[in-house]
Amino acid sequence: MEKAKISDKLYVLGRREKTGGGTLNIGRYYALDGSLGSHVYIDALKPHVVLICGKRGYGKSYTMGTFIEEIASLEEEARENIGIVVIDTLGIFWTLSQPNKRQVNLIKKWGMDAKNFEIKIFSSEENVNEYRNKDIDAEELLIKTSELNQHHWAQLFNLAPTDYVAAAIGRAVNRAREKKEDFDIEDIIEFLEGDDRLRDEIKVVAENLLYMAKEWKIFDKNGTSIYDIVKGGRITILDISPFAEELKIVIVAIISRKIFEERVKERRKYEEMLMEGSNKRKEEIPITWLAIDEAHVFLPEEECLTKDVLIKQWMRQGRQPGVALILATQRPSSLDAEVLSHSDIIICHRLTAQEDIDALNKVRPTYMQGEIGDAIKRIGTEKGVALILDDTSEAVHIIKIRPRLSWHGGEEPSAMIKND
Repeated sequence: MEKAKISDKLYVLGRREKTGGGTLNIGRYYALDGSLGSHVYIDALKPHVVLICGKRGYGKSYTMGTFIEEIASLEEEARENIGIVVIDTLGIFWTLSQPNKRQVNLIKKWGMDAKNFEIKIFSSEENVNEYRNKDIDAEELLIKTSELNQHHWAQLFNLAPTDYVAAAIGRAVNRAREKKEDFDIEDIIEFLEGDDRLRDEIKVVAENLLYMAKEWKIFDKNGTSIYDIVKGGRITILDISPFAEELKIVIVAIISRKIFEERVKERRKYEEMLMEGSNKRKEEIPITWLAIDEAHVFLPEEECLTKDVLIKQWMRQGRQPGVALILATQRPSSLDAEVLSHSDIIICHRLTAQEDIDALNKVRPTYMQGEIGDAIKRIGTEKGVALILDDTSEAVHIIKIRPRLSWHGGEEPSAMIKND
């Protein structure tokens, strides 16, 4: 069967052998009678902003896992030039390391085999010990203290940037940065105590907050290198589930900004290589796909540190340096409107909340006939069925997401255990 090209990103193919390089097999076309049609593929070689949304329990995290599996299964030449970083807010993606024994029969019906994937996890000290007991490669996640500015500290302690305590910490951080290239929380406290312009009561409150942050055991003079976090051909999972929401936001803000900055440098090197006529491609930080679960935490309507990085840099400018986003949320109405407008592929599972449907209708593409709510009704209540809006093809598709090859850790617990 010949390849029927629908767009630069979305393909319908009879068999995977004829896809060519760099495409992700995410599922098959789904008819109203429940029958399945041709396979659906998405291009992985160019950056995208993919938004996956839907009601809880209808396949958002499952679909995100499918994307991750597919990127990790690309042909070696493409796979080695792509790094996958998963922001895991619920501690569910470690199961990528285990084959999907629960759906073996279903997977075989799709002509595939259950398998596990090699992963590297960064998390808290306690989680790392648990993962290592499962024979999973894991290391403690450490954030370099000197990379936090006054706004990060204010976010951590839920302070306004103009608050006296936030200002006191900011002054101590700036003085530490003037004196030392690398420093830790103890150094900040030392400069705080030596600030004669601060009242004692301000110092006491600021010191208590800093000592509290020290007990979180995540801030370090050196920190985890971004070169250890992002590697070509590898799935890296940042399990930030043990941390408070304020800390999660700071972690994602710092790491995502660092990835973007490094990719800008790599892009410059790549252009220089082309101008010199060289075909040797050795990147320290490869093209990066950042997958973020519970995306509404980091991209809300209100002000948030992570929006400055993910919207202003990753979404507005990400195509040139080579960074891509996969976002999953059950609350599209809680997302900043710019997230919806920047998403060039929207995958929507079942939604019933009117405010969520209204949020999608606000960015309903001109090529779509009728309301998004009417289209969502067509996908019914079956789990794993989704509506795809593809801007490049200017078309709307209904598909069935393919079964996961690795174990899905995001299902709701049940008193009854069922296998297919």
